[in-house]
Amino acid sequence: MKYILCIIIVFIVVNINLISSGINIQDVEIEQSYYFRLINGDIITAKVIEKNIDSMQISLKLNTVIGTAIVFENEIVEIRKIFEKYRHSHRIYLLPTALPISNNHFVGNFELGFFYAGAGIGDYFSVCAGQSILPFVYPNQEINSFNVKFSYPVMSIRDLPADIWFGGGANLAFINSGNKFMHYYANATYQGNVSSVSAIFFFKNGNKDIYPIRFKNELYELTYPNGSFGVALGLDTKFSSRNDLHFIGELWNSDVNNPSNTLILLGVRLANTKFSADFGLAFVTEPLAFPFVSFVWTPF
Repeated sequence: MKYILCIIIVFIVVNINLISSGINIQDVEIEQSYYFRLINGDIITAKVIEKNIDSMQISLKLNTVIGTAIVFENEIVEIRKIFEKYRHSHRIYLLPTALPISNNHFVGNFELGFFYAGAGIGDYFSVCAGQSILPFVYPNQEINSFNVKFSYPVMSIRDLPADIWFGGGANLAFINSGNKFMHYYANATYQGNVSSVSAIFFFKNGNKDIYPIRFKNELYELTYPNGSFGVALGLDTKFSSRNDLHFIGELWNSDVNNPSNTLILLGVRLANTKFSADFGLAFVTEPLAFPFVSFVWTPF
């Protein structure tokens, strides 16, 4: 599985010059709204009302909520369309939404010990792969994951500023080299201007009910019946006072016949167009709570 992860990372790096990191200032259109990140760190969301080109550089006259402003080409680090300013809508934390990765290729890290990467293939297919690098465990005891997803074209809702996406895919994972987990899933996402709500339904396909999981010299038994049907719900909503701060929440049940197999994650995401960091707490029905963190880099 680590070779698949390497292939995805190579795919991202090789295509770095082909991937747009935003809109060129020459392509900005009058009377259109954009997201601007300036060299001093300021963020402006505004409509372009005038574009001036002279022998030295281009300047834009912007209509903002506090009045008009003029910015010059050398003051702008990044320009994106409004709907492109949040580059993490294809995932919540663990939950893949129905939206595609598209050109928001990324590399990331879960819980400090699990490295992964994701890439979009056009606007419909998404591929992710991950490999743990856990200290003090043998190579055949690592955790691996590979996920492929297809996203259906968006459906707009009349009279509502929202869209619905549908998707489906498969996930192959290994906990230790001998324990294979295969899941098929279907998902849907309601995406509004501020919040998105996702639901996923998944089916475990395998031939084992009990899995011996070994880390170093410790042996654990994981019970996960073959043919289990699970569900998950996810919420991602932006705080009204901050453009870069989101609340994220997930509820998972791996087997609807066993309500005790439930996991709840509640946290916050600090994100811009290049980087995101997630922090929160996960709760299981033991009861037990533990922290979760995630860091994702989207530099392309």
